[in-house]
Amino acid sequence: MPSSSNRHLTSTHEVIKHCARTGLDSQRADGSFPPGRNYTYDEPETPVRNTANWLRVLTEAYVITGDDAFKRAALASVEYLLTDEVRPHGATYHCRKIQSKDKCNGLVGQASPIRALAKAGTVFDHSDAIETATAVFDLHPYNESLGLWERVEIDGQPLSFDRTLNHQIIFAAAATELAPHRDTVLDRVKRFLSKLESNMRLHENGLIKHYARPPLVPMLREVARSPHYYDMVINECAFHYYSYSKSRRRKERGYQAVNLSALSLLKERVPDHGVWSTDTISRSVDFLRQAQEELIEGIDTKHGSLVQATDIAKIRSRFEERPIQCYEELISTDITRTPSRGEGVFELEGINSSTEAALVSVLTDIPNVDLH
Repeated sequence: MPSSSNRHLTSTHEVIKHCARTGLDSQRADGSFPPGRNYTYDEPETPVRNTANWLRVLTEAYVITGDDAFKRAALASVEYLLTDEVRPHGATYHCRKIQSKDKCNGLVGQASPIRALAKAGTVFDHSDAIETATAVFDLHPYNESLGLWERVEIDGQPLSFDRTLNHQIIFAAAATELAPHRDTVLDRVKRFLSKLESNMRLHENGLIKHYARPPLVPMLREVARSPHYYDMVINECAFHYYSYSKSRRRKERGYQAVNLSALSLLKERVPDHGVWSTDTISRSVDFLRQAQEELIEGIDTKHGSLVQATDIAKIRSRFEERPIQCYEELISTDITRTPSRGEGVFELEGINSSTEAALVSVLTDIPNVDLH
């Protein structure tokens, strides 16, 4: 096999195969991959997210090639994600190790293993993977009145709502991988989408605000009913404060593509839902189009997507209903076709190398695209 220093990658499928094969050397004996760090806050993680992302890569590499080496590695990662080590109380996944924060990493921490196990379970006909992904999804209470899911700690204790909008959307998108196996999951996702317009607030220019904000009266009713929802009152105050924060605007610009990428996946999998024709969605997509070059260049942005151009390509393809190949120039912007270090093809500065290497998983939910 050519070395990573002289391998010339010509398509996204070539990238996936290359990264999967070089990534095999990083897989540990127990099926896990080295943990990364949360790139927004540079916080240490457990191996769960990186292993889940690599599981998606290995599964897709097997689908592309039929190579049993990828199947064996993928199944080893599945087995790791089914162990008591990662779900020590048989509830949610232990995703991060920060003393002052939840260990489940909110909804977004659970989305990665749910999505990966559901995909691998489908491809490899692995019932335990599907059952576990479904069980973890079902652990999260969904509030019908507000249209939001609650976080659940690794010991099974509900922790009130995940106030970060992109976490709610990413969790819903991940759950759609279970749709072929559980009708009830898709029904819940559809109900979430039906409430989305009332929770997803925009600035005047179409920029998505970072926190979900349900209508005030139903929110106060839920707080009165369940005191552990009290942080939603704090959320209401923070929402108004952050509406005038320049620093928060920079963060929201960075996360525009994160929100819309997950929404575009939901649109692809739940295409007939009425939310896609709303003014809220059209205005947010319009903002992305208008700010596209600035977002890719990182102008006046903070955090958010590490692969803005790739996410924008997905978003435009799915919302404009054009083949992803129409946006191959955008995807090519992000990818280094002749990788010069490790397993990564993005060569991002200041990002943990293990996190960056597993980031190739972002290419696993699109058809093959030629690179330039």
